[in-house]
Amino acid sequence: MPPASTDRRTGLFLVLAVLWMLPMAARIYPHFGDTIRIDGRLTTVAEYLDDACGQKVGPAAGTCIAESRERGQLLLRREQGRSVLLIEGPLLVYFLIYLPLRLLADWLRGSPARAAAAPSASDTR
Repeated sequence: MPPASTDRRTGLFLVLAVLWMLPMAARIYPHFGDTIRIDGRLTTVAEYLDDACGQKVGPAAGTCIAESRERGQLLLRREQGRSVLLIEGPLLVYFLIYLPLRLLADWLRGSPARAAAAPSASDTR
């Protein structure tokens, strides 16, 4: 069984992660569906299309709208990915870095779970 201080640190870290995730999700979620970042400012995809193609007419407008819509969707997916990473970041750090390192340290120290899994001298007969 791992030391109580390790369990306590893990619990505190998970509480802090949840305390991070809740306000970040509340802050980002209203803009999640249609907001992209252009030159450091947030704008909707519709505003982006209007800015990019608002002055064009005729066949050039149709081409501009199609190309800008495609680029806008790409920017939207990129911004959504960043938002998810920002919200879920603390849990990713925990599961991808801290937890494997802690398990490796426990294994190297010879934790009781490892000792219990090892066969005893009486089992080898």
